[in-house]
Formats: sequence, structure tokens, C-alpha cells
Amino acid sequence: MPCIRCGACLEVCPESLDPQRLLSLLRADEPVAAKDEGLFDCSECGRCDPVCPSRIPLLQTFRDGKQDIRQRSRRTAIADAARERHQTRQRRLQREAVEAAERQSERKSQVAATDAIAVALERAKARRQAKEKGSDS
Repeated sequence: MPCIRCGACLEVCPESLDPQRLLSLLRADEPVAAKDEGLFDCSECGRCDPVCPSRIPLLQTFRDGKQDIRQRSRRTAIADAARERHQTRQRRLQREAVEAAERQSERKSQVAATDAIAVALERAKARRQAKEKGSDS
């Protein structure tokens, strides 16, 4: 049966929690709100179960809610760690791409310098040969 809001569970709760409110939040799939209302303050004493005229398994619902919140927290932590690893990898790949581009640029400048040296040597050779031909005549 649904909760009739009799308040019997509220009267017997040693932690002064509102089991009715916690139950409605958990049933509405609002675990964060239930946590804020004090779900984890519940000592799971079980006093609310026998006084409920609707025979709602409050204790088991609270245990399941706590477990659900813990699982969601674990999944969030795992997702955050995976996101951080991915972002770190992306930064590393980007840094390596920049370094590779710099190395390639350096190689091109070295090749260009080598080509310039080779051209200068060819010109010097050509001049020397031209002088030698001019002095032979």
C-alpha cells in the first residue's frame, strides 16, 4: 500500500529523521536530495518498519538508496578519472605533435642550409674553373 502519511515512523525515529520524506525522495529517484535530507544519518535501527501501517519496507528502501548513492559516486569517480586520463593524453599528443612539427621545421632549415652551402660551393667551383680556363689561355 502507499504511504498514508500517518507520521508513526517519524515519531519512532531515534535520529529525528523524516522517513516519509526520505521515502518519497528515493521513490522519485532523487538520491542527492535524499542525501541532503539526511539519508546517511539513518542508523538503520529498523524501528520505522514495524510501526508502518502500510507495511512499507522503509529500512530496506533506505539501504537500497544508500547503496545506489554509493554506486553513483563510484561511477562518477571512475568517469572523472577516465576523463582526466583522456585530457592528459590529448595534451600529451598535442605537445608531441608540436614538438614533431618543430623537429621537422629544424630539419627543413638544415636541408635548406645544406642546399645553400652546396650551391655556394658549386659557384665557387665554377669561378675557380673559370679562372683556371682564363689563366690557361
